[in-house]
Amino acid sequence: MNDTAKQEEILQSTTDAAEWNLEVERVLPQLKVTVRTDNKDWRIHVDQMHQHKDGIESSLKETRGYLDKLHNEISRTLEKINSREKYINNQLEHLVQEYRSAQALLSEAKEKYQEGSGGVTERTRMLSECMDSAELELLTIPLPRE
Repeated sequence: MNDTAKQEEILQSTTDAAEWNLEVERVLPQLKVTVRTDNKDWRIHVDQMHQHKDGIESSLKETRGYLDKLHNEISRTLEKINSREKYINNQLEHLVQEYRSAQALLSEAKEKYQEGSGGVTERTRMLSECMDSAELELLTIPLPRE
């Protein structure tokens, strides 16, 4: 066969469409090309990094709103606590002053008590010594006989 006849035969199909479909279905599994992913391929890692970055950014947008709201709420609560603390301190200032004065008086009274009890202890010791010496004197004095 010459080239022109071959080309015409190629252009004009003599194959039945049903036969053609059967043949395609038969050889289709052999024609499928599966590309195995290579985990060592750097492009895959870059794609994964981009996916993770996008996920983090979307999560950050959502989380940032919650965190800002929480920060504002905590700030307001701290301001309320500070103002209440100042109010209570102002209301109780005179009682605190009275308490401090009472503490000072108590400290002073304790000090005077310590000084006084120290004097009593010393005098009790001296009295005991005097009594002991008096008893010794009495023992040495002869009793008159009748």
